[in-house]
Amino acid sequence: MGPLQDRINLLWLAIYLCCGGGLGARIVQLQVVQRAEYALAAERNRTQTIFQAAPRGRFYDRNGVVLATNEPAFSLIFLPPKGQTASDLAVLADELAKHLNVDRKGLQDRLLQAVREESAVRLAENLPTRTMFRLSELKTLYPGIDLVVEARRRYPFGRVASHLLGYMGRMDQHSWTQLKEVGYRIESRIGKMGLERVFEAELRGRDGGIVMEVDARGRLKGVLDRIPWQPGSNVHLTLDASVQKAADDGLRASLTGRGAAVALDPRTGDILALSSAPDFDPNDFLSSDPEVVKRTTQELPEFNRAISGTYPPGSIFKIIVGAAGLDAGRFTNAETVYCPGHTEIGNRVFLCWESKGHRTMSWFPGLTNSCDVYFYRMGLKTGGPVIEKYSAMFGLGAKTNIALKGERRGNLFGPKAKGSRPWYDGDTANLAIGQGEMLVTPIQMAVVTAAVASRGVLWRPHFTNRIEYSGGRAEYRQKPEQIGSVTMKESTWRDLHEAMRLVVSSGTGRPAFIPGLEVYGKTGTAQNPGKDHAWFVSFAARPGEVPSIAIAVIVENGEHGSSAAGPIARSMMLAAFGMPAPNKPAAPAGSPTLPSPADGLPGQGAGASAVPMRRL
Repeated sequence: MGPLQDRINLLWLAIYLCCGGGLGARIVQLQVVQRAEYALAAERNRTQTIFQAAPRGRFYDRNGVVLATNEPAFSLIFLPPKGQTASDLAVLADELAKHLNVDRKGLQDRLLQAVREESAVRLAENLPTRTMFRLSELKTLYPGIDLVVEARRRYPFGRVASHLLGYMGRMDQHSWTQLKEVGYRIESRIGKMGLERVFEAELRGRDGGIVMEVDARGRLKGVLDRIPWQPGSNVHLTLDASVQKAADDGLRASLTGRGAAVALDPRTGDILALSSAPDFDPNDFLSSDPEVVKRTTQELPEFNRAISGTYPPGSIFKIIVGAAGLDAGRFTNAETVYCPGHTEIGNRVFLCWESKGHRTMSWFPGLTNSCDVYFYRMGLKTGGPVIEKYSAMFGLGAKTNIALKGERRGNLFGPKAKGSRPWYDGDTANLAIGQGEMLVTPIQMAVVTAAVASRGVLWRPHFTNRIEYSGGRAEYRQKPEQIGSVTMKESTWRDLHEAMRLVVSSGTGRPAFIPGLEVYGKTGTAQNPGKDHAWFVSFAARPGEVPSIAIAVIVENGEHGSSAAGPIARSMMLAAFGMPAPNKPAAPAGSPTLPSPADGLPGQGAGASAVPMRRL
């Protein structure tokens, strides 16, 4: 019995030691290792944070005009309390739907999602004052709802530069999965398109909030702390708001209301304007009326014709054909062609746009009057391979690498691009007047025009001037980036410039003539299955100065470049040089072309600004 009893005692001792050791280890874990975690959980049981969206960084144009800013707005927040059932949420959804004028089912789904995520959700934004007061009365009846003041995005000039600036919207599930790890909340708004999307990381500020004490039922009892927000970084663009507005207004009022316009500084590649029509008002995406948001989303003309639209260049391509033939020595500026209104090439008759004919044409009157017969013949003398070579030198068939998603490369056409298929004289004749399979984008033709203006420098188009970071980090400044060059004889550049000057002063581009400026241009009418597209490209300078603006405008189905696209380019040049339009008085000296609205939010004074560029 003695040895047996000893073994039993040892077994009980082992059991006591194991149980006691395990209990001690658990106590150590709870009191030491996980003390901070459980303390935080306990704190969460008595507090909730009502987040307040920080002011987003502003967009400024090159002259300091505010293109995107923020304003105070009331938002309805739901902080899911413990123990909420589906029936509780259904009652709350019924009550809120009456005041918010939204779909009850969708509202209930968002409440359920907030409960599942255990996070606050923004149910409504930019509430009208009357609605805000009504909802404030419900705070005492329903746990978890509150009203807070936040920063709301605002675009002071509505549709101006809408395709470039883009818009903001709610995250989809894919975006939420990616961004929740870097501090975004499920109700956060993000840039969905354009520069709002490109500069999301820079524009986004650090949200603030109000730390509230809550009771066991989730009712807010009082304020414990306030977390200050930090505004986002400001982006200063190369855009000229006056030039942009002239482009937008001109396209909107054009024959069809569809097209694109791009203006560049040929000295740097700065984008002065980038317009696509139809456009939209990005403020509509931030409306408190869900029907407005829904309708805007459904009708959004998201296709950016300036960088994604591809079109035959038509007669504006004659600039490149002439440059190729003159520079390669295939013809001289004095060589003549007789135009009776048509010409035969092989067994086909090729018509001139002027059915009566232009009679005897050489280089200068040939481009001034855009004589097709002259360019048929000079194109044949130049040859398809040479035209194709110079087209590639000017950047056609390649992306400009503007830092926006969706740019297309167009289609470079010529004997090499056609590959093993036969190349005929008829192909060369079509190519010589910008028809056939050659396709270009408006941004490409703006780069071509800027290269002609600068005598051969191809710049990468960029929209960033500088970024002023809100956290004290040194500001970013964008440097021009050359992406190519066109080397031609000085006599070729001289002949090209003089012919383009004559186009505007006495030829088809006369509607773009501006007294007091040196304006150079070329009209174009591009054939397509419907009505012809209308093109106009131009550059301009003050007398004695180098050109400071290069423009490409297309009006879809506008029929005639001279009457449809030329006046838009003219308005853009007038705006760029600060000249009043005809029959309109000049603005008082020192007054801005567009006013810069006040923000009205703390943390973003008028002096807080900055800007950069990014590769995508």
